[in-house]
Amino acid sequence: MRLAPAALAAALLAMLSVPSPLPAAAEVPSPAAAQAPPMGWSSRSLGCSVSATSVRQAADALAPLAPLGYRYVILDDCWLAPQRSGGALVADPARFPGGVKALAGYVHGKGLKLGLSLSAGTKACAGGGPGSYKSEAADAALVKGWGADYVKYDWCSIPAADFPGKNVQQIAQTLYPRMRQALGDGVVFAMNNEDGSTVPWLWGKDAGATTWRTNLYNKPIADNYPSMVSIWEYNQLRAEYAGAGSWADPDLIQAGLGGMTATEYRAQFSLWAIGAAPLILQADPAKAPAAIVANPAVIAVGQDRLGAHGRLVRSDGWYHVLVKPLANGNRAVVLFNESDRAATISTDLGAGRHLVEDLWTGAVTGTKGALAAQVPAHGAAMYRVLDDQTRVPLVTFEVDPSPLGDDRPTVLEPGKTGEISTRVTNTGATRPVRDLTVRLTVPQGWQVTARTPATTGQLNGGETFTVTWAVTPPATAARTDHPLNATATFEGGQVPGAAVVKVAAAPGSGTTYLSDLTWTAVQNHFGPVEKDTSNGEAAAGDGKPLTIAGVRYAKGLGAHAPAEIEYYTAGRCTTLQFLAGIDDEVGQAGSARLEVWADGGRVARSGLVTGAGAAVRVTASIQGARHVRLVAGNGGDNAYSDHVDFADATITCT
Repeated sequence: MRLAPAALAAALLAMLSVPSPLPAAAEVPSPAAAQAPPMGWSSRSLGCSVSATSVRQAADALAPLAPLGYRYVILDDCWLAPQRSGGALVADPARFPGGVKALAGYVHGKGLKLGLSLSAGTKACAGGGPGSYKSEAADAALVKGWGADYVKYDWCSIPAADFPGKNVQQIAQTLYPRMRQALGDGVVFAMNNEDGSTVPWLWGKDAGATTWRTNLYNKPIADNYPSMVSIWEYNQLRAEYAGAGSWADPDLIQAGLGGMTATEYRAQFSLWAIGAAPLILQADPAKAPAAIVANPAVIAVGQDRLGAHGRLVRSDGWYHVLVKPLANGNRAVVLFNESDRAATISTDLGAGRHLVEDLWTGAVTGTKGALAAQVPAHGAAMYRVLDDQTRVPLVTFEVDPSPLGDDRPTVLEPGKTGEISTRVTNTGATRPVRDLTVRLTVPQGWQVTARTPATTGQLNGGETFTVTWAVTPPATAARTDHPLNATATFEGGQVPGAAVVKVAAAPGSGTTYLSDLTWTAVQNHFGPVEKDTSNGEAAAGDGKPLTIAGVRYAKGLGAHAPAEIEYYTAGRCTTLQFLAGIDDEVGQAGSARLEVWADGGRVARSGLVTGAGAAVRVTASIQGARHVRLVAGNGGDNAYSDHVDFADATITCT
């Protein structure tokens, strides 16, 4: 379960004073190269294995996507030779034997455009090539002569000593305009100053930047859900500064790399599109899933000529509603569920009848004002909304609706019958829903029976039809997440629904070591959490015997703060206890605070433990809790040595 930083959540909530429908961004002159946020492919994943051959192969794979807007083939570092030749940049002769001009010709022949990375400092960010510091005019003329259409200008090896009395922002405001002016308006200029201290969102538009980065610190996006969401949140905080001709850049599209689910990749693509962000693929274009990255309706929102950055109109920290005005007077709406459980998210579109087009499914429905959908965990629903007199009803179909504030999947115990509900609501209220039938499908080997009627003759506007289901997973069901799928069929339409439930067994009666149980969720800073050994930071099983202040413990959990380890307890457990400390394998370094959380509240904590101190006993009352979490937080310094031990950790249940 990812916990949103409190300060960041508060800042996002503060943005909700923006009225809806949103005002259009101010009109600014746009160079010919920047009529819409750039789209294409970056060689970042290739690193220093990039070559003319690999770039040509990527261009071949990207060319079929060009009609959708994917036009830029961007070399991200490692293309430069280590030294200039006669004062001029040259391509690495081993990787690019024909030079950049020949490569540009090949790319242009595919109907695409070529992008190159350069550095504002003395060296390139990777590959050891020279930077463009004090050579801006010559380098700009050279790459334009080669046929470069796009320059990504990095922030590496900046000679700060050459700018006495100036801070990082002032140095950036000196160096970036030099290259922008040298390139001229015909070349896309991507300011890649990831260091948040340069605050490019405050001045990037005035400097002529086509795009500018929105990171808080110098770190590219990682191919995982927490990283993507964190970067999106910071990007959203810069929305007021973005607009036509100068857009916020939250980094590359990750779809196809394999670190996230299809649902999470679809969410990223939706959030980037409604934010008018560059849609630059990091994966091989041949491996990027077309169902996500080649959706023309979603791309059209991102490329809309108004160029507006979608704004938050509603958020509670987990469930977000974003709205983006479009050039033809329509609106785009995204419902984003940041939490770990499917949830229904709703918004009011205003008075009158509205036509609602689901941009991921293509379904077209109507509503008198309310827009609602059950959105999967880590997922996003995306719509185009316009005024219309359609009478096709908008139906909200919820499978296993979440109780208020619960962001975990429902837990079913193996071999035991649990209860799941489904809800169908005539949200749009443009006409009655007639002859409604609901079906629930469970994994093979499971049992499901409707405990209440699963059909109804009519559902009027605003009414809800609920079905209760008895669901029994087999005793052998894997202790993991399992999908439930459903359909709501009615006169003139059918709506799919889905949810995820977790199968987990609560501890048996008596006292049990936690390291002998299976956790239901886990997060760890470095390496995996280890059972009965310390955390070794790398591969599983690389730890040592648990040892705190010279005392060895045969049982317990070894982790690296920040960490969270969660167990399902079904309300049948009473006490959890352990000895908290920093493992001796880091010497006297390391500091952390260890806690116990029962459902949504903290019930015990260790206080500060350090590598120089003895173990601290922690005892927590967990009476009635359904979920219990062990939490290890950083002690206030860096986290490099925070090897925490939950020694002799036990749980007592009835």
